[in-house]
Amino acid sequence: MFLTTIRFFILTLFLLTGIVSSNAAADHETTALVTVLGKILDQNQAPVAGAKITAVSKGGIKSVSSVTNANGEFSIGLSPAEYILQISANGFADASQQLDARTSELKTLEIVLLVGSVDAFVTVTDSSDFPTDVTRSATKTYMALRDIPQSISVVGKQQITDQSMRSIGDVVRYVPGISAHQGENNRDQVIIRGQNSSADFFVNGVRDDVQYYRDLYNLD
Repeated sequence: MFLTTIRFFILTLFLLTGIVSSNAAADHETTALVTVLGKILDQNQAPVAGAKITAVSKGGIKSVSSVTNANGEFSIGLSPAEYILQISANGFADASQQLDARTSELKTLEIVLLVGSVDAFVTVTDSSDFPTDVTRSATKTYMALRDIPQSISVVGKQQITDQSMRSIGDVVRYVPGISAHQGENNRDQVIIRGQNSSADFFVNGVRDDVQYYRDLYNLD
């Protein structure tokens, strides 16, 4: 009787041990992680370093993240399930890709990122002392420069100061189509598109054909 009891106890213990071992093996199979390898590239097949990869399960409950190394490579451990890989990197558009981690035939992923849109803005302003609004030199009446059907070159106060202009010859040196003549060393004489202007100077709208050099100290 005593021997039968011992045998029954040993048999029961053996069965319990087998059940526990089976449950542990089942739990191990359930929680075993699948290692997913991949590489992030740009459109020129160059590696993208520092890209963030986030694996989100289809239920949205589980999420695991990884970051690419200098070679654009990453590895991430996932439980067997279906995931959506979300990839983001500075300067690139966000990307996503479906992944089934339940299969044992996983290959090394290769994901190409597209260049993101450019959001930079440039603001261009003009100098407040630059006369870009109206003129009356050629038309004899105030008229907006945009309404004059001719090419107009404006030499502003700041340009005259920056380039230390002291005479009419200095001013027209950088104006296209106009050159300064020697003027027999006693007067201003400029050639405008091949036309001599020795007697065609105007001061405040009045002809000034006197032969002399005109300084800039009193010009507005």
